Parts: sequence; C-alpha cells; structure tokens
Amino acid sequence: MSILALHGFTGCGADFLPLAQQVGGEWHCPELPGHGPGSQLDCSPQGTVDYINKVITHHQPSDTTQKILLGYSMGARAALLHAAYHPEVWDTLILISGNPGIEDETERANRRIADAELADSIERLGMQAFLEFWQETPLIRSQKHISDNLRASMQANRLKNTSIGLAKSLRQFGQGDAPNLWPELGKLTVPVLLITGEKDTKYTNIAQRMQAVLPHASRITIPNASHMPHLEQSDLAIKAIHTFFAGL
Repeated sequence: MSILALHGFTGCGADFLPLAQQVGGEWHCPELPGHGPGSQLDCSPQGTVDYINKVITHHQPSDTTQKILLGYSMGARAALLHAAYHPEVWDTLILISGNPGIEDETERANRRIADAELADSIERLGMQAFLEFWQETPLIRSQKHISDNLRASMQANRLKNTSIGLAKSLRQFGQGDAPNLWPELGKLTVPVLLITGEKDTKYTNIAQRMQAVLPHASRITIPNASHMPHLEQSDLAIKAIHTFFAGL
C-alpha cells in the first residue's frame, strides 16, 4: 500500500515517522505549501490541490497498489479537499482531528479576520517567539505529553519554517479561507477512518457528525489524548489503524 500523509500547521512530514515505522507500507510525507524553508508555493485551496497532484505524479504508485490518503488537522483539511476534487484517486482516507469546514458565513468571515491577525503576529514575532506562543494555546498544549526525543525533533523541524511561509499558509488556507466541504462528504464512497483524542471534545464532536454523513466511515476516539492523538498516544493510534486496515 502507498500512503500519502499530510501534516498539520507548523508541522512537517517527519512528524509521521512513528506511524510510518509501525504501520508499514510505502509512505510519502511532503511538506505542504507554506511550510519548510521555502515559502514561494501557492497555499490557496486550488494551489494545495495542484501541489498534491504533483506529489502523486512524482511518486506514481502502480494501479494495483492500494492508495491511502492520511491527513492530520490542517493536513486532514487538505486531504478532504483533494478527495472531494479527485475521489477516483484514493482507495481509503484516514483523517486525524479533521474539520470539513466552517458552515456559517459570518463565522467564516470572523475566522478569516482571526487568521489574518495571527498571520500578522507570526511576521511580527518571528518563528521562535511565535512557536513559544503557539505551543501554549489550549489545542496544542497537550503535545507536551509526546515523548521528549520526538518533541525535540518536532521543535527543530518547526523552526525550519519561515514566518513568511506560515503567515501565507494562514492567509490562504486557514479555516476561514478553506471551502466548506460538509456538502461533499456524502459523495465520498471510499472507507474513511476518523481519529480524534477524547480530550479534544470539539474535534471529537465534529468526527461524530462526519461519521453520520460519510457513507463508509469508522471512528475511533483515543483515550488520554487531545488534538494530536497519533503522537500523544501513538501505540493506540497505530493499533486503531491496523484494526481498520484488517477490516477493509
């Protein structure tokens, strides 16, 4: 099987190393637009889809290989977007702490303003100061429970991002600018695994709603984990993925 894994905001492909080592298969974990040392890529929804298409073309798994798209948080947003545009490409989706989009237009507009303000703060603070702030936000703070070695590696990789790139990602592919994909979920006929952490009640509730709409969805809630369950409780997440694959 071939797995394309899309990381979250401020993250990178190397974040998936614990999963790749234990789950098996051929993993491709690119840096999404706006991330990594380069910041010149188009981060817009269409630009993100085009970028994923280029990654797929470059690796080009055989027709007989099972093609799995996995995304975490922002990466889950990108994964859903690509699957909605190109449902024929994928055999299976795994979405970790994903959100199909903001449905209310006023709420979307308010989120665009908030994302723009956060983008301004990244450019003003610089990477080190911004990451210190970002990692103390309620959604991200639970990552302190990730093992010290892995967290140190993640931090070093996060500092390879640029303030310009992350700000661009927020302005072009923040939740306020990403399309509302709730109406598209019912059209996704492939098996989907939804993973959230039990302490992340917002995204667990979203996953419950998604499961009710997706035609073939399974859902697992990882105990003692929040927004990054695949690294906060990696053994349990890996077991859930193995169980899901066994049932396909």
